[in-house]
Amino acid sequence: MKLAPALAALVVKDGVSLGLLGDADRTLVLALASTVFEVGREHRESDVNRLLSSWLEGTGAMLRIDHVELRRWLVDAGFVSRDGFGRAYVRGEAAEARAADLLGAGSPYELDAAVADLRAAKAADRQARRRAFAAN
Repeated sequence: MKLAPALAALVVKDGVSLGLLGDADRTLVLALASTVFEVGREHRESDVNRLLSSWLEGTGAMLRIDHVELRRWLVDAGFVSRDGFGRAYVRGEAAEARAADLLGAGSPYELDAAVADLRAAKAADRQARRRAFAAN
């Protein structure tokens, strides 16, 4: 799977702040983050926190944000809805369709793999440049 060029450029960075991104880039990142939620399933807040924390350690490692702030961004952007008591979070079919329009038809696993592949390629390129510099 190939990521959209704008998203591909973001996932290989470090320390990205959602608040400093433009609307289009922020929406791409939030769409990617929303894929951790199973569509139509109610998630308890503790489950949401665990899912987002795990995502931030892996695919979302480019972000400088905690799981609580990310959860708020996802709700505010409409990728996840929250009940009135803040106890249940759901990713609906409309949010899934919106994310698919932005990200393509790949599964969450394919998206995660595409991010990992891009990061590995960047690391290999960086290592090759270091070796070339050291050889000179």
